[in-house]
Amino acid sequence: MKNFIVISKPVIGEEKGVIKYLSYLVSTGHSNHIDKTRIVPIHNSIRKFINNNIFQIIERKLKRKKARLGGRDITSFAQSFVLSLPPDIKVDDETWRDIAMDIFSDLADFIGVSKSILAKNCFINLHDQDNQHLNIVISKVVDGDVCRDLQRKSVISFIKASFNSAVLKHAHVDYKNYKPKTSRAKRYNSYYFKDNEGVINALHSSYSEKIDNIECDNNKLKVPIKKWKRKFV
Repeated sequence: MKNFIVISKPVIGEEKGVIKYLSYLVSTGHSNHIDKTRIVPIHNSIRKFINNNIFQIIERKLKRKKARLGGRDITSFAQSFVLSLPPDIKVDDETWRDIAMDIFSDLADFIGVSKSILAKNCFINLHDQDNQHLNIVISKVVDGDVCRDLQRKSVISFIKASFNSAVLKHAHVDYKNYKPKTSRAKRYNSYYFKDNEGVINALHSSYSEKIDNIECDNNKLKVPIKKWKRKFV
C-alpha cells in the first residue's frame, strides 16, 4: 500500500446534487449509516455551506452576464474528497480534527486562497465506521472564480501527500511502514476459468514438469488467453 485512500469526485446535479449529497453525509437515518456509522461534525454546517455555495454560483452567473460572456455554466457546484484509513487503524475524534485542519490549511495554499475564504467554502465531517474516513466538500466557485485546481489530477496526489503527513504527525502512523493485518486474494469469475481452463492448468503444472508447446520470450508466456473482464469478489 503506497498511500492511504483518497477518492475525489464531482458533486453532480447542480444545487439539487449538492443538497442531496450534503444531506446524505449528515444523515444518521440513511441505510448506509444505521447501526454502522457515527457521524462527527468537524467544520461548517450543511445549511451554511449550501447557502454560500449557491450564492457564489448565482453571483458568478450575474457577473458573466453583465460582462456579456458566453460559454456553458458549470453543472457541478462542488468537489468531494473522501480520505480513508484501513479498518485496523482507529483514530479518536480530536486526532481526526487535527488531521482535517492540517489538510484544510494545505488545501488553502494549494488553490491559492486565504483560510478565511476557504472556511466559508468548505464542509468537513467524519464517518466513524469500520473504515474511518473524512468527508471534505469544497465549492467549485471560490471567491467569485471557478477553482479549476480542484478538478485536476494533481490535487489528488497533493491531498494524498498532505493526508499521509497529517496521519504521521498526529496519529503516529507512517504509511511507508504500514502492513495490513489481513490480505485478500484476488478471485475471478467462473467464465474466466472456463474459457482459459487449459492454459491455467498448464501454468499450475509447470511447477512440477516441463510444458511443451508453450513458447516463452523473456519469461513472458505467449499463450492466447481471451481477455475476459476480471471481477473481484
